[in-house]
Amino acid sequence: MAHYKRDKENKRLPPFVPMPWHTLNSKAYVDISPSAAKALPYFLGKYKGPYNDHQRYLLEFSFSYSEGKRYGFSPSTFSKVIQELVRKGFIDPVDKGGLRSDGKSYNLFRLSQRWQKYGKDDFEHTDWKCFEPRLRLKATSKSEMHSFKKGNETVPGLSDISQIEAIGGISR
Repeated sequence: MAHYKRDKENKRLPPFVPMPWHTLNSKAYVDISPSAAKALPYFLGKYKGPYNDHQRYLLEFSFSYSEGKRYGFSPSTFSKVIQELVRKGFIDPVDKGGLRSDGKSYNLFRLSQRWQKYGKDDFEHTDWKCFEPRLRLKATSKSEMHSFKKGNETVPGLSDISQIEAIGGISR
């Protein structure tokens, strides 16, 4: 077992993911499966800022299945983990990835505080399977996902995909 000491020059601890007692003792955390409990710190660790910074709940981040595999999750287990963490209120879906025309894109999430109301009447239920992805003007490739200049091009105000003209295809 490695013993970490503070660096004498900058007096900083090595990187870690804080998991406060109120989270560990919450009904949402107690009710999650061991796989979801193992994965939660990896989701929480996506935000590199201070724990009390509320910006952590605004940051959109991707978490790919290959990244999940690196942490020891099979694709089917990782899929169940995502569904459970969304259902219990630890993460919120922002966009679904997958094959989009010629490119591939990742699932996007945000950290959530919904878990604090889990099991109460005012808990906001969200289901990953029923979540609708953003509408796009064109496919978003993995390289575009991480570009601050391009980003995902969404169609503001359109909720019906039939209103979008096909790109590079036959228009009606």
